[in-house]
Amino acid sequence: MPYISAVVATLNRTAELQRLFESVLSNGKVDLELIIVDQNRNFLIDTLIAEYNTRLNILHVKMEEANQSKARNYGASLAKGSVLCFPDDDCWFEKDSIKKVSEYFGTPTAADLLIIHWKQNPVQGIPSGKLSPRFIYSFKAVGYATYVMFFKREKYEALGGFMQTIGIGKYIGGGEDSELLFRAAKEKFSIRYDSEIDVNHIYIPVYNRDLPIIRARQRAMGLMYYRYPVSPFVIFKGMLSPFIKMITAARPEKKKHYNAGVGRVQGFLHGFTNSKLLFKK
Repeated sequence: MPYISAVVATLNRTAELQRLFESVLSNGKVDLELIIVDQNRNFLIDTLIAEYNTRLNILHVKMEEANQSKARNYGASLAKGSVLCFPDDDCWFEKDSIKKVSEYFGTPTAADLLIIHWKQNPVQGIPSGKLSPRFIYSFKAVGYATYVMFFKREKYEALGGFMQTIGIGKYIGGGEDSELLFRAAKEKFSIRYDSEIDVNHIYIPVYNRDLPIIRARQRAMGLMYYRYPVSPFVIFKGMLSPFIKMITAARPEKKKHYNAGVGRVQGFLHGFTNSKLLFKK
C-alpha cells in the first residue's frame, strides 16, 4: 500500500489535535506519517506529541511564523510518502477512511488528486466520479477544503504547493485550498471524488463570522473569478447575488451580505492589480 504523509499545520489547539490523533489510530495499522508543523510560540502541544509519539509515526517540527500555507509547504518538503494530504488540526477521520484512501492509491488507475466526502458539508448528493474543470469552476464542487484532498506527491510538487500570500490573516483572508484545487484543474490533473470515504470537520457558515472576516474570505472568491477560467455567468451571478440578498434580507443580515459582495469585488480587483506580486512564490 502507498505510504501517506499527512501534514498538519497547528496553532492554539490541543483537544482538537488529540481527536485527530485518535481518529488516525482508529484506522488500525496504516502506512502513514504525521508531520506536525507547530506554529505555537510556547510548548503547548509538546506533552501531547510525547504521549502519542509511541503509537503514531510523528515528525514534530516548529515554525515561528503563523502562516498556514507556508507551514503546509514546509511540512510537505519533509514528507516521505508517495501520497500527500493536509488535514486541519480540528478535523477527524472515520475509522476506515485512511485505509480506503491507501487502497485507492494502490490501484494503477488512481487519479492525480482524490477528494473525499466531507460529512458536515451542506453540499451533498454528488455521486462518486471524475470531476471536470468546468464543474470545479462552478463553485458547486465538493473539494474546496484541504482536509478532503489527497495528492500524488509528484503532482503536488509540480503545482508548487500552496500560495503563501493568501490565507488567514492576509488581505485575501482564505481560499488557499480552493486556489490549489483550481490550479490542479487548470493543469489538467485527473481529479476524482469518492462519496464513500468520509472526513469530519465542523461546518461554520461564512455569514456566521464577524464582518471583517466575511469580507476577507469573500475576497478569495473574487480572486478566483479573476485568476481562473470561471464562466462569465458564474462571475456575474456571484458578484450580484450578495447585493440582491442585501436588499431583501432582514436588517441584521444586510451588513453581512454587503460585506460579502464588497469582498468579492475587492478580491477581483486585487487580482487584476496585483497578480504578478500576489502569485510570486
